[in-house]
Amino acid sequence: MLDTYEESGVADLPLWADPEANAVLQAVCSKYKVPVHVITDLVALQRERQHQERAAGINARFEEILGGME
Repeated sequence: MLDTYEESGVADLPLWADPEANAVLQAVCSKYKVPVHVITDLVALQRERQHQERAAGINARFEEILGGME
């Protein structure tokens, strides 16, 4: 699973790198029925776009990612 996080570009963040923090993330996602990959993808998207002044097209990408919850 760490490879997936590395591919997403979030492996260095505490929620994914620290086992205890990741366990909390997993538990919260499970409680609220949000797939962890959705949170991972949203954070990865934000990191990809953080240097841009305008986030053109980001809403469509949000919809695509959130569509993974169905």
